[in-house]
Amino acid sequence: MPQVVLPDQSNYKGAKPVGAERPSPQLATGKEDEPQWLKDFQRDGYVVNKDVVSREKALNYYAPAGEDWLEGFKLGYKRDDPSTWDVKNLPRHIFGGLYGQYSFSHAQFVWDAKTEPNIVELFEKLWGTKELTVSFDGGSLAVPLPLDQVEGHAAPWPHSDQSAYRPQRHCVQGLLNILPNGPEDGGLMVLKGSALLFERYFQEHKHLESPDKWLIRDGYFWDEAELKWFYDRGCEWVKPAMDPGDFVLWDSRQVHYGAFPKKQNKRFAIYICYKPMAFMTEEQKERKIEAFNRGYCTTHDPCDFLVKSNQEAEWNVNFPYAKPVINEQGQKAIGLIPY
Repeated sequence: MPQVVLPDQSNYKGAKPVGAERPSPQLATGKEDEPQWLKDFQRDGYVVNKDVVSREKALNYYAPAGEDWLEGFKLGYKRDDPSTWDVKNLPRHIFGGLYGQYSFSHAQFVWDAKTEPNIVELFEKLWGTKELTVSFDGGSLAVPLPLDQVEGHAAPWPHSDQSAYRPQRHCVQGLLNILPNGPEDGGLMVLKGSALLFERYFQEHKHLESPDKWLIRDGYFWDEAELKWFYDRGCEWVKPAMDPGDFVLWDSRQVHYGAFPKKQNKRFAIYICYKPMAFMTEEQKERKIEAFNRGYCTTHDPCDFLVKSNQEAEWNVNFPYAKPVINEQGQKAIGLIPY
């Protein structure tokens, strides 16, 4: 049996984004019982759903589990000792706390979050089906660090998670917020309304397409000059205030970034994205199972995914802890058992 090939984010050579030749899933809109949050999502490009997981479970299970994950590497980090909050005491990460290696996506507490019934139900209502597949993307365990230990001294890094060559709504991302998340805390920043203008921007600026083309794989980093176009059309930066257990959804075209903590409060979040299983090819299903078996983290899109970089780097350890126990919902979402 030939080995399953897993396309890598760092050296993607495709002429188009993965799966660009196939249609995108459509939201389950226009029904009499369409929830208000779904209407708000379509209007603004994001929406916060309150109390999707109980505050008690967020603070008493998910938050300690994240601390256990960090401390378990035994690099010197101690959750209650700010003197140990230093990059040398933490596993490798980007932007001050984003983890996409060390099988973070397959930690037990992360899988417990992915299969929270209320989270799954949100995506079932979003797409109008119970037959869903889930992402293996990472999460944020952001500890306040000295600014010189963070890329760009913790400057904003606005981006969209879709390619200019995939301008239609194609993916909806989500995160479970675990710790209190106010205006001065680290957390998600969104450029409200930018998702609906994404396609128009690239249509109007095709003359600026570089000889090397815009990024083919899903993703686009915005500079301030480009963002002014969105500002001139009424888009505004918003930092959604979130309590422990809240869940935010956003269109992958939406301009966003993870802000670094301005004060001494940590920011913990788990990224979770579901899409209809019907939009996966048989080859992608094989890749998904293979990525799970290897403990790999992947990009946000549960169907048209790439493997994140450095999954087999010398410094990376896949499954640094025990492999997760996956419940029935999770096994179906991976493709290990049928719906």
